[in-house]
Amino acid sequence: MILIAVISVVIATLSPFWGLIFILTFSDKYQEKRNLFYSVYFGFVALLFLFRMLDIISVIDLLFGIGLTSALYLWSLHRTKNYINALISVFFLNIIYAILRLVIFGKQYAEIITEVIGKYKEFITQSFQNNNEQLTLALNFTETFQVVFTKYYVGIWVLTIVLAIYIGSLLLSKRGSLKWNHKRIRMPFYLIYILIMTLATFLLPKMQTVGINALIMIAPLFLIQGISILDFYWGNFFKKSKFLLILLIFSMVFNYFILLLVALVGLTDIWFNFRKIDMEEIDERNFN
Repeated sequence: MILIAVISVVIATLSPFWGLIFILTFSDKYQEKRNLFYSVYFGFVALLFLFRMLDIISVIDLLFGIGLTSALYLWSLHRTKNYINALISVFFLNIIYAILRLVIFGKQYAEIITEVIGKYKEFITQSFQNNNEQLTLALNFTETFQVVFTKYYVGIWVLTIVLAIYIGSLLLSKRGSLKWNHKRIRMPFYLIYILIMTLATFLLPKMQTVGINALIMIAPLFLIQGISILDFYWGNFFKKSKFLLILLIFSMVFNYFILLLVALVGLTDIWFNFRKIDMEEIDERNFN
């Protein structure tokens, strides 16, 4: 268990996304000793900071963005026995955290991004010295990347945490005793009102950045519900054909249009609840 806590810190330092997945996936091994696990986790983070192996922003991310998020999620999951309730609780927690992080450390964060991008520009300039077309394309992409991560940090952070929680929950459900009925995922209806307020901000020129951040934050919740619809109607089919399942996953990862389509299906399902119509129970004779 102590080893898992140490490995969790190391992975989360390299990637908060994979660190959170790792913590949730193996949480069944320290479920009865969560206090000891987090004591080691927080203690190791503090030790790395004292030896100046971590900067203040990384420490805050490890303590609150990953440590507190995973602790709240597991506590809520243990109390409610409901994966969606636990997910929603850390969803709102990370909205607050990401906003506070931006307010307090926004300047330092922008400086870090600028420094990293500057080094990357030097690297690609040396790599594409003999190809001006590719160099221009790479530099334009880099500048776009910098703008996106600077302006939409809050939304990207929450999106990353929600997807990590989702993947970690699926893996935990397979390993642990608490099973998640993935085909029956139901997001709360009040997300529709949040979406309406989000879309309304686009009408205000000075609020468009806020609106895009909010849309990025809420989109993965609709995407998760959309995936559950696919699982409900075609899950058994894809289980029989692993190749088509892998093809679907790759299509969703690399094709944003398919991701958007699945998210729209999830959004629509909150309104109409497609699963009220079980395709396996439809009497085909009614269509004759």
